[in-house]
Formats: sequence, structure tokens, C-alpha cells
Amino acid sequence: MTLVNGHSYKDKKSTNTNLAILVSHRFTYPFDKPIEYGENVAENLNRLGGNAIMVQRLGDIFRGRRTWPEDLTNNSVQPTLKSAVAGDITYGLGYRTMTDILQFIKDIDKVVEGFANPENLLYGPEIKFYSNEVVLDKNFMTNIKGLYSIGDGGGLTTGLMMASCSGVKMARILSDNIKSEDN
Repeated sequence: MTLVNGHSYKDKKSTNTNLAILVSHRFTYPFDKPIEYGENVAENLNRLGGNAIMVQRLGDIFRGRRTWPEDLTNNSVQPTLKSAVAGDITYGLGYRTMTDILQFIKDIDKVVEGFANPENLLYGPEIKFYSNEVVLDKNFMTNIKGLYSIGDGGGLTTGLMMASCSGVKMARILSDNIKSEDN
């Protein structure tokens, strides 16, 4: 399974800006296999891209057409992921996912002019898999004595900022425990 992520290189400069747009889904009864669903979406997109990441121009998505390699040649925004294959990511994403992504782009464009530029590129898929939350007490301890869980590993957070905050909180808890043992 090949997925994209919003990585940026420190030493490799680009005129492009990279970010991820994620849409959360909470499935209801009787469906109870969200991880398998995400895997299926990723597998389908990988197949459609010939086992490579697909890229599509935003304007082509709005026009309901795929992006062809020659479309990218004359596009003002050039792909930074050179191995990406021009295609149609809408074939692999569900309707609700795609409409949520497009609505987000339109909404952000009201604040950040150019965000919905038809020549902007969308890569796919980026899929995050989150498992059930681990049961923790207020100090992040699990039901196993001495085992703590913080950040994404415990299913508590869904991003770097909150994962970092839980790490800071855990450091403060440990520091306070060390201080109380010293007294």
C-alpha cells in the first residue's frame, strides 16, 4: 500500500506548499470495519495509479475529468513528487469524502485567495488509520501498572500538535513524580 503524507524537506526547497486535507468518517451500525474500508480505498487508488501515487489538477476534478500527463506538462504548478501518475483520484474516493474535500478547499479559498486555483494539485491517497482509544487514567497510565500511553499511540490524538502536548503533559507528570519521591 502506497500513501502520501504532508512531508516537507528542510534542505530541499520548493515553490509549492504542501498540506494534507483529511476527512474523518464515523461508521454506524451495522458496519464495523473502518480500517478495512480505508485499506480498500488505498488499494483501489493504488491500482488506478498502477501502484503509484496519483495526482490530479483541482480544476479537472471540478470539471469531472481526469488529468493526463500532458495536462501536467503545461500546468503552472509542477508536481514535486515526480513519481506521481496523472489520473483521476475521484474514482477511488467516496462521494462524501470528495465533496468534503472540495468544500473545504472552496471555504479556505475565501480566506486564502488562490487556494482553489484550478491548477493546484491533489495527490492521493493520504489515509490515517486510528484504532480504538486505550483506557487511561488522568496521568496517562493504562490498566498495566507502569505502562503509559501518549500521543497517537494511545489513540488520543490525531496530529503532531496534540501528540506533542500530550508528551509535554507526560513529562510534567513524570517530573512531579520524581520531585515527590525526592521529598
